[in-house]
Amino acid sequence: MLADRAEDYVADSLFHGLRTLLGADAVDFPKREQMYASMPPEQRSKLYGRGFGLYGLLEDISVDRSDVLDRARAGEFDAVIVGDIWRAWHWWLEVDREVPEPVSKAVVDGSDMPWIYPYGPPWWKTPRDWLLPRAHRRALYFKREWTRLSGRARLAEIAISYPAEKMVTEPAAKTQDFTSHVVDVEVAERLGGDRTRYVERLRYRFEREEDYLADLRASRWGVTTKRAGWDALRHYEIAANGAVPAFRRLDKKPPRCAPHGLVPGRNCIAYRDADDLFAQAGGTSDERHAELASGALAWARDNSTARRAEQVLARLGLAGG
Repeated sequence: MLADRAEDYVADSLFHGLRTLLGADAVDFPKREQMYASMPPEQRSKLYGRGFGLYGLLEDISVDRSDVLDRARAGEFDAVIVGDIWRAWHWWLEVDREVPEPVSKAVVDGSDMPWIYPYGPPWWKTPRDWLLPRAHRRALYFKREWTRLSGRARLAEIAISYPAEKMVTEPAAKTQDFTSHVVDVEVAERLGGDRTRYVERLRYRFEREEDYLADLRASRWGVTTKRAGWDALRHYEIAANGAVPAFRRLDKKPPRCAPHGLVPGRNCIAYRDADDLFAQAGGTSDERHAELASGALAWARDNSTARRAEQVLARLGLAGG
């Protein structure tokens, strides 16, 4: 897996799953330092969202990262995956030119932009780049924010995923209706308090991840919305910790755009505005909520990092184990 060093929830969760399935046979180049338990806690806390969710989980096992591109050219790997086509497109150029068949090639587009590489505003002003080799024609192209603006190219679905080791075995007893951190401003204002506070580079109001997760587990509902894109780590965190996602205007999400599989009344609720949310939440019995929470947790398990890696490997025609 060739990817920019920066944090990227799609690339990082996919790599976590690949390493979980394949051990040292899943080679990250350059090394994704943020994924490993060996990263000092003070450095991890400086990552986006304080490094909550995906980071610092992998054992820092011995991995042969020497001469990776030469080995790829020699056909040593079954597949080469470019983990972030928008930031690591230079890797794609090398893979396209120099990695031979029958090595499988894939690119991952986990950006919030609906356009595929190399189209859209990022490329319009640079005519010399208009002739770059089209990844969607020469590799399996995994797209997260897949909308009508993505065009008619042949794409494959992908989404953020969540580590199975961080999922609860069953929903805990609830002591509050909503999580302390609410990303919908209208709902937060109705609930009162400082529920939408953001500090520079912090996604959460909590200093410690264990406190954030405890808050999720104690809550009946976790409010989530479309932000820069439709998909967000927050959806999976809510469901994986035994709360029920309450998703504003989920009905507007394009069908091929992540997240996939959220169905109102089965594993989440969808609401139009704050009045609608409070009416649905207030009218849900404990028994009905337990059914929704169970469905949400099952959905999270279907979106574990290992499951996502299995799906990607299967699309590449490879077994995952």
